[in-house]
Amino acid sequence: MSPRIKRIPYGYDGPLPTGRTIKRLLPKLMEKIDETQQQQPNVVLQTFQQILGAELSKIALAKSYSDGVLYVLVKNSTFLSVLHSHEKGRLLSQLREKCPRHRFDNIVFRVG
Repeated sequence: MSPRIKRIPYGYDGPLPTGRTIKRLLPKLMEKIDETQQQQPNVVLQTFQQILGAELSKIALAKSYSDGVLYVLVKNSTFLSVLHSHEKGRLLSQLREKCPRHRFDNIVFRVG
């Protein structure tokens, strides 16, 4: 991620203008836009459903993906327990393998 733009301090009374030129701001802004376009959550949600397979995707539904966390709704608590304790590591490794541009820190399972 690109470094943040520094703020001009309160009470600045120097010789340089306090405004920012578009030439200076545009490259950083375009980098940020490119970064968010590459990390499309739809790709992650579809990939998760493919990893689970046809039968298990009926029981678990990938709801959203943001900031490296994938949120999954599960039909019942028994299946939630199995996914959380036994399958979470395998699912994370397969997601990292199939979607290398995305960051996966955690999968959160919820009954719903």
